[in-house]
Amino acid sequence: MSPAALHGTACKVCRRRGRKCDRTLPTCLSCKRRGVECEGYVTRWPGVAARGKLAGQSIPVAASNSIHGSRTGAGHVSRGRHVSDGVGRNRYFQYVLPLVDTVPPIRYAIAASSASHIAARTLDAVLDQKSLSLRVRATHLLRERLNDPVLPTDEATLASIVMLAQLDMCSGDCFEFETHLKAAVGIIRDRQVDSARSRYFFEQRLAWLDIIISTTSTRLPYFTVEELKTALGRFLSHGKREWSYDVFPCPVDLCEMLVDISMLHKMQSNSAFVSQGALEKAECLMSRLRRMSPPQQELDGPREHMIEAWRLGIMAYAQRLFPHVERGDDTGTQTLVSQVLEHAERIPPATSWSYSLLWPIFQVGVALDAQALEEKAWIRSRLNTALRAVGCRHFSNALEALEYVWKDHGRRGSSAIDVFGRTIMLG
Repeated sequence: MSPAALHGTACKVCRRRGRKCDRTLPTCLSCKRRGVECEGYVTRWPGVAARGKLAGQSIPVAASNSIHGSRTGAGHVSRGRHVSDGVGRNRYFQYVLPLVDTVPPIRYAIAASSASHIAARTLDAVLDQKSLSLRVRATHLLRERLNDPVLPTDEATLASIVMLAQLDMCSGDCFEFETHLKAAVGIIRDRQVDSARSRYFFEQRLAWLDIIISTTSTRLPYFTVEELKTALGRFLSHGKREWSYDVFPCPVDLCEMLVDISMLHKMQSNSAFVSQGALEKAECLMSRLRRMSPPQQELDGPREHMIEAWRLGIMAYAQRLFPHVERGDDTGTQTLVSQVLEHAERIPPATSWSYSLLWPIFQVGVALDAQALEEKAWIRSRLNTALRAVGCRHFSNALEALEYVWKDHGRRGSSAIDVFGRTIMLG
């Protein structure tokens, strides 16, 4: 009996679902055994387009990566909101995607994230329930992993926590977000994980999420100030601290200043009566922020506007927490509002650069008065565009919180930071 003819690559269904394909012709027996209809194979003629406007014409064919190629759909959804200079430099593709086959919690978290993003964009309640079911399964698998005496507590565990924390953020409810953070902090403190292989990506990402969520809450971060600064400056290259847009969207120096400003305010026993020493420290931090400029290598288009929007947004945040700090004409509240929105306007709306501006836009948004109708309309449009584009509900949560503040602006002090009634994550 002659051997069955085999195709050169996996079938469409097996490629999409990331599973082993027996590659038999005319259809895949792996699909048949699973009771799934095989969709056939991709006919790929190198150098020639098969369909569309370029049908029959020569086209460049890039070398493919087997892992990336088999999970294009899931990878695209999970990385949609992260800034990167390309797939090759995207940290999620480098450090998370290779774990999909061997770490079930990550696989379920990515599937849940995909369903959540699509459900938010299409208002699909059934898919929303599917996402919740997958998230519960991912959390259960993570708990099993943590309780398994055989499995080591390694970077795969930390990666699972990162993906579930971000899923909580993007789904909009944040029910388990702080539970995930506390678990991760405990693992990192116990030094159970060697993070050098991933260049401390997961540790840095968790530190950043802890910083950001604490800026819209009265609680202290779970990491200490020393731990946060250690995490932010973990990776050195040629004697300088490096940072990735997939971790946090502004340079390390700005991140540290955000930590200093937030902690300075939180350490006051009575926020209504700030000590003279705290005011002097706040003035010093504001002076440093005024003098800062983007690193020379970052002065190019959207990146420059994004960094400047963050610097000005942090200044607006500092002024909201310390309204009695002396300010110059060039850093008054309304000036900062117009400058942040001007930089944001120079970035195309449906881009990763724009999605990373939620926090600074929110900080100037809470300072808008009743007459700022045009600015409020612009913010509504921009956040709704982001929600429709990527399906992350933290955009709609932020807008709901802003609408509440705008409606209640005259009766509530603008320095209040815990007025939103629930967890607001702006990461």
